[in-house]
Amino acid sequence: MVKINKSAEPNILTLNKVNWTTDLLGFINRNEKVPPNVSSRYNQDDIKKTLRDECNNKCMYCESTIAHVSYEHIEHIKPKAKTKFPELTYEWMNLGLSCQICNMNKGDEYDLNLPFINPYLENPSDFIFALGHFIYNKPANTKGELTKRQLKLNRPELLERRQERLESIIRLIERYHAETNPTLKNAIRSEIEFEVGYEKPYSLCAKSIYDAMM
Repeated sequence: MVKINKSAEPNILTLNKVNWTTDLLGFINRNEKVPPNVSSRYNQDDIKKTLRDECNNKCMYCESTIAHVSYEHIEHIKPKAKTKFPELTYEWMNLGLSCQICNMNKGDEYDLNLPFINPYLENPSDFIFALGHFIYNKPANTKGELTKRQLKLNRPELLERRQERLESIIRLIERYHAETNPTLKNAIRSEIEFEVGYEKPYSLCAKSIYDAMM
């Protein structure tokens, strides 16, 4: 998980979110079932594209390239469930992009006294860190621990994908240290720096390897 910069709100939300919210809360306040075409109005192409771009097509939580692991979900950071925060269903700052697995693991859990890490508002490295392909919470950091445990950020399939990615980066770094020609050495270093960039999958883990080996 890495810090994400929030993009400008899509125009379709700016123009419609007040009316959409009024309609949604009207159904809830009348104790009526909310029609799917009302509850899922955030599921618009422009909204999804903007979220993909700002997240670099990665899950905002586990950093997997979503297309490689599951279906993409528009994530409501504060849950949109009618017993939680339905008034935030169409709020841009409450929307992110996650993989199906992280979204389901998080579910409708939300504790105002101990919320999950919000990578739009917080730097995840203040709460968690990587050693190799494992994610750990900082000592006595309950927000980091909750996020790691509830979202299962060390689930087996993630560990496997992270390890594969890190092994390819390690081979590049070893190649860099072995090379003596300065021109080729600089070219290899540039490739390494690209591969550990925040826009690439599992960049928190990749950066930990870079810092340790370079």
